[in-house]
Amino acid sequence: MNVPQDVRAQLQSLSISKEQRPRTSAPSRGFRGFLLALVFLGLAAGGVYFLRPDIGARVGAAVGGSAQAPTVRLIQVSIGKEPQAQPVLTATGKIVSDHRVAVATKVSGQIMALYFEQGDRVDQGQMLASVEDVLYRARRDEATARLKRSTANLAFQKINFERVAGLVESESAPDIEYADAQRALDEAEAALAADRAVLDFAQKTLNDCEVVAPIAGVVLTRNVEVGDFVAAEGGRGANANAQFAIIADMTKLRVEVDISEMDIIRIRKDMPCTIVPDAYKDRQYNGHVMWLDPGANYSKATVQAKVRIEDPDDYLRVEGSAQVAFLSEPLREDPSSSTMAIWIPRSACIVDASGETGFVFLAENGRFRKRTVQLGRRQIDQHEVTGGLTAGQSIAAEGLDRLSDGQPVTR
Repeated sequence: MNVPQDVRAQLQSLSISKEQRPRTSAPSRGFRGFLLALVFLGLAAGGVYFLRPDIGARVGAAVGGSAQAPTVRLIQVSIGKEPQAQPVLTATGKIVSDHRVAVATKVSGQIMALYFEQGDRVDQGQMLASVEDVLYRARRDEATARLKRSTANLAFQKINFERVAGLVESESAPDIEYADAQRALDEAEAALAADRAVLDFAQKTLNDCEVVAPIAGVVLTRNVEVGDFVAAEGGRGANANAQFAIIADMTKLRVEVDISEMDIIRIRKDMPCTIVPDAYKDRQYNGHVMWLDPGANYSKATVQAKVRIEDPDDYLRVEGSAQVAFLSEPLREDPSSSTMAIWIPRSACIVDASGETGFVFLAENGRFRKRTVQLGRRQIDQHEVTGGLTAGQSIAAEGLDRLSDGQPVTR
């Protein structure tokens, strides 16, 4: 066994001279030599193990087999498709519409007809209900008659004003008659404008007897029945109701998620997400983080995030629950189109400062060999190897900081 010179010198300095040895019954020369050989071997192995742990491990294994290399899990390198992005966080939230409107009546009266049901999809301007319009129609007709009278009066005052103006010009009438004719003409014009405004108001209230949908969407709730009395402008009696229904725009949906303050550091604006509604767990929607609340909820220690749902459909339910998975990068629309490459776990490679290369421990001929590899794309827990490894080779899957070049493979 080759022992370093510095270790040999240290061992010789520990020997005891013959003059200092105790005088006892001398054992046989062969037995004494055997004991000295054992002591020498033990001290040599201990010193070498202390100075060079890797050599010591080999020496210990060769002499007594007591020093064991750490157990390491091996994986076989293979060529496969790019792994899908894994979620960095999963949370549950509520599906909400960006545009949710409460449809209310603008006039008071009894409901004569309803043209919608809960769950119906309606268009903007579609008629939903009709309120009794007898009184409003009478007011409209009265305003129409007054406007007709004002129009006739204005026509008369114009002719009269022209007549008086001619007389004054020919000095056949005093100036006071001219002033009176002018006043009458102005009053007729004002009366016509007032009656026209009254007619417009009466026509508007008559039109409001037909309740229409202010937006296109889906009817979430219906709060009235035919025969109910509805009151407008805040007038509410014991049996009065102003709200007909609630309509939500289903083309703009989001999920509002409360995230723990400890996890909000993982989330960023525009981060890709996948959404799975609890009502239909077999359906998945793509989305992205559209907004992060600049404030926090102190009592719950949470921060709200709003996730936009891309391309929503009729399977989504407003006010329903959904699972949101926040991804490090978007999912591919067609995973089968990805190119084949070598992908290894992140724990199987130590990346250098450049990020373009790293090293792995290749298992061959019963020992680990340090191998430099070139790296390409990265997923959250995977590295693409573009050079340095071939399919079928075995590498250490983890614990690379405990391995050294040439160390025996122990599984």
